[in-house]
Amino acid sequence: MIITSGDVPVHTRAIADEIIKSLKDKGIIHSHVEGYSEGRWIVIDYGDVMVHIFLPELREYYELERLWQDAPRVEIKQ
Repeated sequence: MIITSGDVPVHTRAIADEIIKSLKDKGIIHSHVEGYSEGRWIVIDYGDVMVHIFLPELREYYELERLWQDAPRVEIKQ
């Protein structure tokens, strides 16, 4: 599970677009995308890996990190 945030819907969609494009360039195709049109909580399903892109207030409200608190966390910096 990958969890990240964007500041506004246009930002979350841009993040989703870049993830989809970058992985497609490597031959990895998603099976489904949900929430793209609203851009508030976008989920990209890659089978074994789910990508969640939230607006900050939804990420705080749903607290997916809390549900998976026993899993190791890896912070990715650019």
